[in-house]
Amino acid sequence: MISDIASSADGRIRMHIEKMRVLHVPVAGLLKTFDLKAGDLVRPKGAKGVEVAGNDIYFDPAVILPEPRKQGKLTAVKITQGSLVEIYGSAAKDVKRTAQFRNFLRLKGGTLAFGKLTMHNVDIAIIDVSSDAWFKFDLTHYQEQLVNGYTRMTPQAGLQIFMPDIDKVPKTRANQNISLEWAKNRNLPPPPDVLR
Repeated sequence: MISDIASSADGRIRMHIEKMRVLHVPVAGLLKTFDLKAGDLVRPKGAKGVEVAGNDIYFDPAVILPEPRKQGKLTAVKITQGSLVEIYGSAAKDVKRTAQFRNFLRLKGGTLAFGKLTMHNVDIAIIDVSSDAWFKFDLTHYQEQLVNGYTRMTPQAGLQIFMPDIDKVPKTRANQNISLEWAKNRNLPPPPDVLR
C-alpha cells in the first residue's frame, strides 16, 4: 500500500491510500471498476483508535500510542528519515527552528567521574557528530564513541565531547579491544612513577 500521510482536522493521523497491491496484483483499478473503497474491504475489529472511511485510514495517537499519553491537538505529521514525526499545537515553528541544532546531552553541576578523570562543578556537553535525527548514545560502550570522537575545552573550563553514534563506530580490531576493565580498579592509587 502506498499512501499519503497528514493530520486530519480533528487531530488524528490520516493515511490516504493512493495505490494498493495484493499478491503483486494492483487492486486500485479493480476497486474503481466495482466502485469500492478501501473502507468497504477493511474493518478494523477491536482496534481502538483506528477508523477506516473511504480510502482513508485514521489513527488516534492519544489512543494507539503507549504511555506517556500526549495532550494537545495534532496539527501536522510527516515522515523524516524513516521516523514518523508528529507536531502538536503551534510547535511547527519550533521544530523548524531547532532542526539546525545538533543532538546533545548536557551535564552541569556536581561531580562526575568518567574514565580516569574526575570533574568537579561539572560542565560537559556530549554532542552528536552524526547528521541523522537521533543520537545513538550507548552508555555501556560510550568509551568506543569517545575514542572515535574528539574533545574541546571551552573558555569557561568546560568540556565539549563530540562523538559519533554507536552504530557509526568502525568495527576495527582496536575498537573491539576497548573495554571498561579500567573501571574495576579505578579507585586504586596511581603507580608511583605517575606521582613524580
